[in-house]
Amino acid sequence: MALLASPSTKMRRRLDHLLLISASVLMGGPLLMIVIFSGLAGGLSSRPGSLPDWDGFLANWNRLNELTGNPSAPAVQDMVVSSLLVAGGVAVLTTAVAFLASYAMVFLERRGTRIWFWVTLLTLYFPIEARMLPTFEITAGLGLTDTLTGLVLPILPLALATLVLRQHMKAFPPEYLEAARLDAAGPLRFLWDFVLPLSLVPIAAVLVITFVIGWNQYLWPLIVSVENTHFTLMRGLNFLGSGSGPSMVLALISILPPLLLVLAFLRLLPRVTAMRV
Repeated sequence: MALLASPSTKMRRRLDHLLLISASVLMGGPLLMIVIFSGLAGGLSSRPGSLPDWDGFLANWNRLNELTGNPSAPAVQDMVVSSLLVAGGVAVLTTAVAFLASYAMVFLERRGTRIWFWVTLLTLYFPIEARMLPTFEITAGLGLTDTLTGLVLPILPLALATLVLRQHMKAFPPEYLEAARLDAAGPLRFLWDFVLPLSLVPIAAVLVITFVIGWNQYLWPLIVSVENTHFTLMRGLNFLGSGSGPSMVLALISILPPLLLVLAFLRLLPRVTAMRV
């Protein structure tokens, strides 16, 4: 017969549920506000007490098409493509470089490897906002302004990705390496047959995190895209007027790709974990 829960246990459970509900409301509140105000024709300037409806959303959507439909303004689809290219480039390049660097630091350790690791971590203290002007001078000197390469390379969050993947590889049991040596596996085979299959979860997590970092960039695309060749969604929000009805619809569009990516990662996570087991 199961023992009845004590009053203190019931109180802790209620407190846990209260904290979870409060955190959910706090995290989901901004998303809910975007959905609500995208259905109000006036956006954030709508009258207090107004309720969102489909007509308000259609009015904002039509106004958005009017503002972005002339040749002098960026089209919505072009902004989406530019944001996807920047975010995808940041995610793929960061994950690939950080994964190989972490593998070299852990399994191909040579003299000075730890120094290079700490030097890599030091770049966390110099985000793109802190080195905007010198980075732009170098980018312009290399002729990379108004190019996708110039948009992506300076904002790669390599230090964060390297830290995550290196710490994951450091937790590998030494028996893995010994088994690979008994099988006469070289560094590349060990990387492909052992390290990569066992690192799918952190690789996917790094991909999601770095994609969101690249997707949310505003200042660097604003500065490096001198002729507005690559106009991202984050810049479009300011272009349409912060808080306006069309900008709220564009904000609703802008949260969909990262949200779908996170949901896909959470859905695939149990399968990938089961494969590892």
